[in-house]
Amino acid sequence: MSTRGAAARVAQPSTRPAPAPRPRPRVIVSPAPRRWQRLQSHGVRLAWVVIPFIAILLGGVVWVNVARLNVTTQAGRTVEMYDQVQADILKLRASLAQKDGEVVDQAVKRLGMVQAPGSGLTYVTVPPAARVTAGYASRTR
Repeated sequence: MSTRGAAARVAQPSTRPAPAPRPRPRVIVSPAPRRWQRLQSHGVRLAWVVIPFIAILLGGVVWVNVARLNVTTQAGRTVEMYDQVQADILKLRASLAQKDGEVVDQAVKRLGMVQAPGSGLTYVTVPPAARVTAGYASRTR
């Protein structure tokens, strides 16, 4: 083959009609992507973010409820202890009053003492000249 023959073939007009140009593919512009679409477009699925977030949130709620239950239980125990101590104090006061009454009864029987009425009591007052104040020695002579 010679180069002239190849040049002659290229220079001859072709008898076939020229193919129609192919249409370009249309580019469809979507509206602004929503948050979950953006997450999916970056390779992160929404479930991988939301499920752990909900789990942490529920775990925090459970933790707060357990802490509140512990505080309530301790407060209940403290109230029970307070009630028990108050009951013990009342028992001791009753026992003391009983013993005090026994002592008064023995004093009345053995010594013949009479208890003074509550309204008939008078108190002895010390005159101001006889009072001893801080820093002064009492008079002994």
